[in-house]
Amino acid sequence: MAHVLLRYTLAPDYLARRGALRETHLALAWAAADAGTLILGGAVGDPPESALLLFADAEAARSFAARDPYVTNGLVTYWDVVPWATVVGAEAATPIRPAGSLRDEDRLA
Repeated sequence: MAHVLLRYTLAPDYLARRGALRETHLALAWAAADAGTLILGGAVGDPPESALLLFADAEAARSFAARDPYVTNGLVTYWDVVPWATVVGAEAATPIRPAGSLRDEDRLA
């Protein structure tokens, strides 16, 4: 599975305006997660200045942004979709381990 990031830049008044749209945004996000296209998502920073959403493919990410009320109502001032070459971790799309290393389950065998 490939990974792509949907990156959002948030409006300065994002927190003040988010309340009225949050339930619809979260319903859309959870529907995408339940469908298996959205892997993780959330705001970055405290207070939030951006958001990152990890998707399984670029088209799903673009489709999400096009329907997201945060985007359509101007809470997101800029968004883009970029490939993310994940190489470390259990969910990495293309795991790369150092030469000669063993995975934990290989050591226990």
